[in-house]
Amino acid sequence: MRRALLFTAVLSAAVGAIGALWFHHSLWGFRSQRAVELEIAAGSTAREILVQLHAEGVMPSVLAGRIYLKTRPSDQTLYYGHYRFPPASRPIDVLGSILEGTVEMMTITIVEGSEASEIGRQFTELGLGTVQEWRDFSRRSEWIEDLASGAPSLEGFFFPDTYRFAVGISAERVARHLVERFREVWTEEVDDTAEPWGPVLEVVTLASMVEAETSLEEERHLIAGVFANRLRRGMLLQCDPTVIYALKRRNEWTGRLLRIHWELHDPYNTYRQVGLPPGPINSPGRAALAAAIRPPATPYLYFVAKPGGGHTFSKTLSEHNRAVARLMSSRR
Repeated sequence: MRRALLFTAVLSAAVGAIGALWFHHSLWGFRSQRAVELEIAAGSTAREILVQLHAEGVMPSVLAGRIYLKTRPSDQTLYYGHYRFPPASRPIDVLGSILEGTVEMMTITIVEGSEASEIGRQFTELGLGTVQEWRDFSRRSEWIEDLASGAPSLEGFFFPDTYRFAVGISAERVARHLVERFREVWTEEVDDTAEPWGPVLEVVTLASMVEAETSLEEERHLIAGVFANRLRRGMLLQCDPTVIYALKRRNEWTGRLLRIHWELHDPYNTYRQVGLPPGPINSPGRAALAAAIRPPATPYLYFVAKPGGGHTFSKTLSEHNRAVARLMSSRR
């Protein structure tokens, strides 16, 4: 009996030692033979991920992986996304990366004043969606309906910023994130103690016009003030960038704005339509939004480009005409 018990104990110890060696080698001793790039799909189960790692040659034992994951805290999860593992990666390091979500990232910068179509092309070139998908996203005005009721599209609400996204993220999630970023910035810029002068859609539309007219910090508030003055007086805004936007919408933009274009019958042509256009003409940045939220009191009603850069601001039409004449003279 004693010999039998001793034999059983020795056998159990040997089996345990062999099992421990197997477990240790399966996770810490094994090293992959090549670099591996793989995509873990959203919603994949732990078993499906382990089987995928095994098939790619970075996980010699699915069972060892399952045992290891059983020992981890219950609140830890395996993150989906795009991963790259170099040659000689250990299974334990691979699992650690997936548990930490250290997916491959991409960086993209959307410039202030970009149009929705341009933003869509940027992401399409990175492999995130198709041109048609981004056209469809830009029409999803219901994403912003609670904040900017009546917006004709998401033009103006894809916020320009520098973003980092996980490789493999869906194009729709990216588009929604750009809109959520707009919401964040809008909330930060609006002072709770004082409401903007008008509805969000109108303020953002004005901000997009300011963004299109100048990139100079010291001019943004002045231009917003000029447009606000003209709105209050019922004057035509006569903003060239809105005409250009109208031509682009109609696929008629050739790269040169002519006087004849001011006669274009289009709701975005502010040379014919009184008031603001139906919606933004680009994605304004934070500074343009800040200028448009509360335009300052200013005596100016006109502005025109200066020969050396920037703009000349005028109180009267006669002053403005002289400034325009100086500009024309400089171009001869």
